[in-house]
Amino acid sequence: MTRTITLKIRPNLAAHTRRRALSGIGSMVAVHAPNPSPAQIVDALGGIRAACRASGIGFDTVYRLLQYGGGTIASYKKLAEAADFRVVLTEGKSARWKTLHASKDMTWQTPPEVWQNVLSRLGIQQFDLDPCSPDDGQRSIPCVNRYALADDGLSRSWGDSGSVVWVNPPYGKALSLWIDKMVAEAILGVKVIALVPARTGTNWWHKALEGGGKPEFLRGRLRFVGQDGKAGNAAPFDSALIWWV
Repeated sequence: MTRTITLKIRPNLAAHTRRRALSGIGSMVAVHAPNPSPAQIVDALGGIRAACRASGIGFDTVYRLLQYGGGTIASYKKLAEAADFRVVLTEGKSARWKTLHASKDMTWQTPPEVWQNVLSRLGIQQFDLDPCSPDDGQRSIPCVNRYALADDGLSRSWGDSGSVVWVNPPYGKALSLWIDKMVAEAILGVKVIALVPARTGTNWWHKALEGGGKPEFLRGRLRFVGQDGKAGNAAPFDSALIWWV
């Protein structure tokens, strides 16, 4: 009787890496440790040489699979199928990852210690603008002006040269558009400080740096504030400030 193995794709992979993994392409480092492990499958097949004969893959390929995270997803599938397993690939995102990345909930608020530290370092009491202010009426970050979602901060001016703007943008697909806006406003002389995921391999990250932004990586993982005003679990990604100051 054929049994099923579910390979769960690791969260926070680059989009193209995740798509490849879901289609069965790429390295085993893209998935959580499988159960059974390659070593367990090899043992069940009677050792490496027997596993090679049964699966039709080479000795070196099987040996790489036996290293932690080694080998490819395709090779693991061939090995598992030789032992009468069916391999299924699925997203392996935790509940908190899904919450922080759900399209309907992209406006988690900044932990107070982050923006307080920025104000202190700039020697000011409040920002001139928060163009990504929550729609729920909470006003935790001190600002002269705010744009909520309905105000469309992407299409409006962020102030005159010298204005200080705090941005905790939505972390969904629109993030690249917000980076474009930050760069454009910085060119006009607006001082922008943005809190973003530290995803150094993304196009938007490189656009930010090429547009004059200076990254500052934050220690540890932040606990963003939910709609109830309470800090949630630690974010499943690292964070950074990007300064156009």
